[in-house]
Amino acid sequence: MRHLLALVLKYLLTATVMFAILPLFLRISSAEILWFSLWLTLVAYALGDLYVLPRLGNVSATIADFGLVFVAVWIGIGAFYDIAGAAMLNAAFFSALLAALGESLLHAYVLRFVIVQHGEEGVPLIGRQWQTEAAEEFDVRAARPDDKDREPAEQENGRYGQEPPHPPIL
Repeated sequence: MRHLLALVLKYLLTATVMFAILPLFLRISSAEILWFSLWLTLVAYALGDLYVLPRLGNVSATIADFGLVFVAVWIGIGAFYDIAGAAMLNAAFFSALLAALGESLLHAYVLRFVIVQHGEEGVPLIGRQWQTEAAEEFDVRAARPDDKDREPAEQENGRYGQEPPHPPIL
């Protein structure tokens, strides 16, 4: 049920973007926009929201969605229509830009309500296998230098290990 609601929201976002941008640059029917939006929604949800988003985070998934929408509009629609040049590139760029802006908000919803990360919500999974901690703790004050390193005055007075006298406070 969680995935179904996320798919419906993504489809509404994609169809709205396509209806807002594509008719400005191309002569395309409403039925073709709806079918293209459905196809694009399924591919983008599988790749961007279920694969890239939990592993790399919101920014990477938004960039991936921008690239997918740009290529899908440019090549996918351009293959069915014999349109080349500036109109096709403008339609692809502006639809990808608007879709990426909407996707950044949709990704927040998907991370919070669809992809449950077992108590670590909002933490991307990138680089966890490389995180280690390596340290050796020691107390600097407890380290004793060799006798040859000590000053002769300390050897005679036996002041080894004592703090030096503090100057008087005026």
